[in-house]
Amino acid sequence: MRFGIRCFAALAVALGTTGRAHAADPRLAALPPVVGELESELIADPEDTVLDVAYRHRLGFDRIARLNPEINVWIPDPGAVIRLPTEHVLPDVPHRGLVINVPEMQLYDFTQPEVEIFAIAIGDSIDPSLIGEFKVGKKRENPAWHVPKAILAERPELPAVVPPGPDNPLGPFWMTIGNTSYGIHGSNNEWSIGREATHGCIRLYNDQIEKLWRRTKPGTPLRLIYQTVKIGQRERTIYVEAHPDVYGRDPEREVAAVERLRSLDLWQYVDEAVFRRAIANAVGIPIPVGTVPDETTPLLVN
Repeated sequence: MRFGIRCFAALAVALGTTGRAHAADPRLAALPPVVGELESELIADPEDTVLDVAYRHRLGFDRIARLNPEINVWIPDPGAVIRLPTEHVLPDVPHRGLVINVPEMQLYDFTQPEVEIFAIAIGDSIDPSLIGEFKVGKKRENPAWHVPKAILAERPELPAVVPPGPDNPLGPFWMTIGNTSYGIHGSNNEWSIGREATHGCIRLYNDQIEKLWRRTKPGTPLRLIYQTVKIGQRERTIYVEAHPDVYGRDPEREVAAVERLRSLDLWQYVDEAVFRRAIANAVGIPIPVGTVPDETTPLLVN
């Protein structure tokens, strides 16, 4: 998913590079910006499922399903409007290299002039994805899959090595996460993107891993984070974007979010009920929870 000129301009304003509002308020400048705009799709083909919608827009299945709880994901009614999670609070970490927010199931590529965002699949709770700071390691094209012993024990029908091709779950491209045995790779199952579907690796749509693979150099900073709640800002409005705590590692996330806003002296502007509901519902899009008044605007006196 690539943000165009309009969205990049909005990002520049939010970062304070072209606008004045946030430069005048360091509290807001301390929060990452909101980028993108929400989109939607009208279901016209009676054969379509939410999986088809996710693939067309290169989005994650679970995020679309959570955002549209009233939609039958397997048999959506023709004429139904499906909202798409195409607006985001950027992660609250240095914006350089590649950043993967595991519970959000998205990869942020900050190596480009415009941030580019990719939907991913992650490991499940038994084989969770890594968290930590790494660098992109060795890269391979058309990798063979040397099946781990643990997987062979579960699926003895598999060969020890799966050659490149349509049956290879690594897809056509692989980038190693640091010096580990885990990687960022493609898939032979496009329907798995946006789900807990791997044994710990990060999986992308094949056309998107190709794009990322071709332009990412070994040694590029790679950070895997676990932010279930992101707090951001756009045009003096405070937003909360929440995602499910897929690995059960963030039980105090609401408390931490409140403390973050208190530390910036912004909690006073937040509607507490809306804030708590946004975190509890975890629909995966930025929810406005309050607006900071512009104290530089002169008052009109009658």
